[in-house]
Amino acid sequence: MENDPIEQLRQVPQRLDEVWQGGLIRMPSWVTGEGSKPYHPWAAIWVAVKADKVGQPILLRPEEVDFSRAVDALVVFADDPCLGAYRPGKVQVRDAALAEYLREMLSEVGIEVECTDHLPVLDRVIAALTGAITGEPSPPDALSGQGVTLEKMRAFADAAKAFHEAAPWNQLTDEDLIRIESPKPPSGMQIATVLGASGRTFGLGFFSKPEDLWAMRRLDDPGEWFATRRRGVWYLTFGNITELPLGDADLWEDHHLPVAADSAYPCAICHDPSGKVTRPNASVLAFLEGLLRALAKSTEAQIDSGRWSLTVETAAGPAEFTLSLPDLLKPADHKELMDRGFTPDRRALEQMHAQMDRFLADKSFGNAEEMNAAISREFVGKPMDPSQFPPRNALEQAQDLCYQAFDSIGRRQLQLARQALAVCPDCADAYVLLAERAGDVNKAADLYAQGVAAGERALGPDRFENDAGHFWGQTDTRPYMRARLGLAGCLERLNRNEEALNHYRELLRLNPGDNQGVRYTYLPLLLKMGLDAEAARFMKNSQDEPTANWTYTRALLAYRLGGDCSTARMELMKAVKVNPYVAGYLLAEEELDGMPASYSLGSREEAIVCASELQSAFSATPGALEWLKTQAGPLPREPQSHLSAHGRRDRNFRRKRRSQERKRKRRRG
Repeated sequence: MENDPIEQLRQVPQRLDEVWQGGLIRMPSWVTGEGSKPYHPWAAIWVAVKADKVGQPILLRPEEVDFSRAVDALVVFADDPCLGAYRPGKVQVRDAALAEYLREMLSEVGIEVECTDHLPVLDRVIAALTGAITGEPSPPDALSGQGVTLEKMRAFADAAKAFHEAAPWNQLTDEDLIRIESPKPPSGMQIATVLGASGRTFGLGFFSKPEDLWAMRRLDDPGEWFATRRRGVWYLTFGNITELPLGDADLWEDHHLPVAADSAYPCAICHDPSGKVTRPNASVLAFLEGLLRALAKSTEAQIDSGRWSLTVETAAGPAEFTLSLPDLLKPADHKELMDRGFTPDRRALEQMHAQMDRFLADKSFGNAEEMNAAISREFVGKPMDPSQFPPRNALEQAQDLCYQAFDSIGRRQLQLARQALAVCPDCADAYVLLAERAGDVNKAADLYAQGVAAGERALGPDRFENDAGHFWGQTDTRPYMRARLGLAGCLERLNRNEEALNHYRELLRLNPGDNQGVRYTYLPLLLKMGLDAEAARFMKNSQDEPTANWTYTRALLAYRLGGDCSTARMELMKAVKVNPYVAGYLLAEEELDGMPASYSLGSREEAIVCASELQSAFSATPGALEWLKTQAGPLPREPQSHLSAHGRRDRNFRRKRRSQERKRKRRRG
């Protein structure tokens, strides 16, 4: 009898004017690491409206959720002398089934039970818990959009699943501006780009006009562009269920909405620079559903046409989408791409060397001075005209198409690479271009391998012996060298380290001057594989250099050979002087997110590249990271924007927005 909850409630006095709100509530947090799938913990919790007090919640796993636990929590609250030791006159809950259960139980002790959606005190407590756990308010739920229903969300989820399974980022990149010609897009969604070609954030980004995208690209920090906008920015991203707004996660779990994979839960959201977060209404949701279905159904032939139409079914009825790729219909020239903020591809500059080779092919000179003078007269100070020295064979014709591809963006590059292979299957650079756009490392490795084979056919076996030692100095060898370095990198990512190492060794044999920077991946792999003697020989026979990679590699090698000795400490001190930021990135708990397009010596950008190249070697060395932490000295504070991972875009926008607001306040002050 002593454990009878009703009897326990009967033992405490009743306050008829007091109302408690509560029941069984999903907590605004996730539990991970206890199994293969994260889960929301539940809580049986009650709050006293008049007394403004919160009872001790009873935390539950999903399988432990039972109406009786709500009664248990009620008894604990009523029996707590610190909270008053009384029972209320009324309890309010949202769940009709729970309300019916409680009426049957609590009628014996005179507690009225009301079922209502209006529980403001409980909602305030839950909001406070959310802020305390996540550090920020939770975004609105998907069903908060005007006119959005469960069935419309189910249709949207099904379209998102089809889009993710079609993987359009294998055909399009965020450089491919997609103009939505019809139906009329919602405000801010006239232009779309497909996210995911880099293998990090997958989904769709939206812009009002092309100039918005180019303006963002021209800035080092996209947050600066966002902070100056007057309107919000829409995007749709895919991530783990733990990255969804909590209400969305509940929606997927409770109603079993379609999803392509554990990392493919979709979230469409609009961030406003003022701080407002908006979710799609029914009209915007139907538009997104239709666009996802249209892109999922688009064939490569349709995409390559530059403009295509598809009719798809949506929750709002059939819709005909007409999409176009302006840069396929009218490819941008070099100047326009530069104006947009694109960094020129250095490989395109090799076309000038190819033109010089063709110019010199049928000429003879008495000495080098005569040859250089002829080259100067023909090329210096003049714009390059590829038609002046046209290709002499199919391979050169295909290579010229690759030079055009290097000076292009997005889908145009794929088109030109495929055209090149149709002209000559021995064009190694065409395979390199296709491999760089492959969404899968195995597929990329296969394409790079085909490029290596093509280069070997094009060059012939004698070149690999006769020209070894100065291979890179001849323009026609470079496509082969690029393909082989790309293949080595893929093999290393696939943990086929011995094969990768052999490729690195051969590249360095062919080109000891190492114009490609092979040493920056070769040395860390040696250390990772425990080949310290080979690494030491290579560094001894190479010219010292003041780069972060070289100096930190030297420090790590010294530690591997002698432990925490004076030599290792001295080398680490030199490395920290060269670039003080590297240690912070190596010790960061989160993975690095993407590589900068360029860097200067001693910069944070160099540190990001260096840490990415050396992470595996440090991790494979017992005690190295602890030694680095204790010996590197105070670490410079690093902005979180350089650390991954998936789904951080929301937080970056908010942080940048808060920073801008603080600056505005200081100016007003």
